[in-house]
Amino acid sequence: MTFSADTGASGSGRSAAVSVRTRGVPANRLLESVLAAFRAIRANKVRAFLTSLGILIGVMNVVAMVALISGVNASVLDLFKSLGTNSFVVTKMPAGNVNYEQYLEYRRRPDFTYSDAEAIEKACPSVAAVSPQTFVFKKAKRGNESTRDIIIMGVTPEYQYVSDGDVADGRFFAWPESDRKRQVAVLGNPVKEHLFPGADPIGKNITIGGRRFRVVGVLEPMGEMFGQALDDFVIIPYKTLTKLYGGRLTSRLSVKAGSAEAMDQAMEEVTRILRLRRGLRSGDENNFEIITQSQLVEMYENLTRVTWVVMIGISAIALVVGGVGIMNIMLVSVTERTREIGIRKAVGARARDVAVQFLVEAAVLSGIGGLLGLAAAYGLAKFVSSVTPIPAVVELWSVVLALGVSTGVGIFFGLYPASKAAKLDPIVALRYE
Repeated sequence: MTFSADTGASGSGRSAAVSVRTRGVPANRLLESVLAAFRAIRANKVRAFLTSLGILIGVMNVVAMVALISGVNASVLDLFKSLGTNSFVVTKMPAGNVNYEQYLEYRRRPDFTYSDAEAIEKACPSVAAVSPQTFVFKKAKRGNESTRDIIIMGVTPEYQYVSDGDVADGRFFAWPESDRKRQVAVLGNPVKEHLFPGADPIGKNITIGGRRFRVVGVLEPMGEMFGQALDDFVIIPYKTLTKLYGGRLTSRLSVKAGSAEAMDQAMEEVTRILRLRRGLRSGDENNFEIITQSQLVEMYENLTRVTWVVMIGISAIALVVGGVGIMNIMLVSVTERTREIGIRKAVGARARDVAVQFLVEAAVLSGIGGLLGLAAAYGLAKFVSSVTPIPAVVELWSVVLALGVSTGVGIFFGLYPASKAAKLDPIVALRYE
């Protein structure tokens, strides 16, 4: 940001003429200041880049993190919304993090039974469907092909309606098969593709934990999240699972209300029935939890809110460091260009003109850092999207905010150097060596 003495002297006559011709035309004086700022930056490219580095890092961090978090948020929220606004789950564990002591306490709560689901179905008029669920982890095999340990989910035929799950091929198992503990299975799409690549699995046999099952259906693909398939599981009848793999398995209840408007009433009815069946008296706390889609969304938003705060803190530190760097280099620039400032004032430049020039130079410096940071963030977001399953989309509002903040930081930290330059006495400045 230094001009040679010759440059300043040779241009002094033109500067005076321009100043006289454009007096009262702020736009022209501003343009002149911008051009002067670019000339000064071009004369010291390396120093300008190093000065802008803090701004670059701050802006890159803001825009890249917003791109990553926004992409992940959109995917997760879409998943939660796909669960439906009129469905909820009754479990032993609450939504959210618990410490080890709480975990042990919740584990001791009584499990849910098949008869619990039947009681809710009979005594809760606001409930449209209910299914008990239990799980084991087993390998599914066909010939020499085998999956890793995946979820084997035991449910009733009602689960198809509770989850709004569609069957792509074949059918869901029926009540007679469920009641008679038949060994039938409905495959998630990834399991079908792994065990039956390019083949029709309907009517074929697979083995789960050494037991033979007949495939009766394949679910519609549910997509992926973070590279993991959401339907990498096998569904079998609830009674079949408890018969073959043990009856003391952790279970939960999936419940669907008749409508979104009936959700609150359905949860009240389910709570009342379960409290009655578990012998809880008035004043006793529930020994079960009801988790809704809105609670999952709120829990996730609370989690990401912490990420946003950390991101803002890191970005603020980087921007402040960048701003201090700009102030420091502008103070050096004022010292280096003391004689130039004296010449400008001697030929008619006002203190305000000098201040504007240095403010514009600081703003241009930080703006360039912001643009470089934006380019780096865009490239980083594209790279992450191409090599990982994490979606990353640069948001327009984050671009505008980042550039605005970076320019504002330059102006704020350029105020003191600009004020110092504007207050220089031209006589003293002309004598400066």
